[in-house]
Amino acid sequence: MKKTKLTLERLKKVYLYDPGTGLFLRLEETPSHGGKAKVGSPAGANDGGRYVRIGLDGQIYRAHRLAWFYMTGEWPKDGVDHIDLDGTNNRWSNLRAATQSQNAANTRKRRDNTSGFKGVSRTASGTWQACIWVKKRKICLGTFPTPQEAFSAYQIAAEEHFGKYHRKS
Repeated sequence: MKKTKLTLERLKKVYLYDPGTGLFLRLEETPSHGGKAKVGSPAGANDGGRYVRIGLDGQIYRAHRLAWFYMTGEWPKDGVDHIDLDGTNNRWSNLRAATQSQNAANTRKRRDNTSGFKGVSRTASGTWQACIWVKKRKICLGTFPTPQEAFSAYQIAAEEHFGKYHRKS
């Protein structure tokens, strides 16, 4: 089957996007798992907790990318960031265009973090190191006697590099 590029006209014929709820609603009956999905029913399925995916004409799309296309008439040039980190919250007010670096800046500290602070780790000598990733490059900001001081250095660098995309914790 030849892959065709989805047009805005086709998207708006099949689905209505509600920017206030972030939901796509069916405007026509569509094939579904074992039956037909009814007009007015929400489209898409959670892909295991991270994003909502929606099928259309044999293709699968992430709902936040469809929302961007629906609202702007253009596919996102880079990525689409969920401001609140909830990949299932596709309200228009929660979406913004973002580069990969900007999207990565809007993350929580890692689960395996032992310092308690994003961007801070303990060195072999017992001091605390602050590092930040910018454009796929790790930049070490120095070592500090306390994790709080290292985190302060991280915060300054993150604000400088990522501005409003920088998540503070």
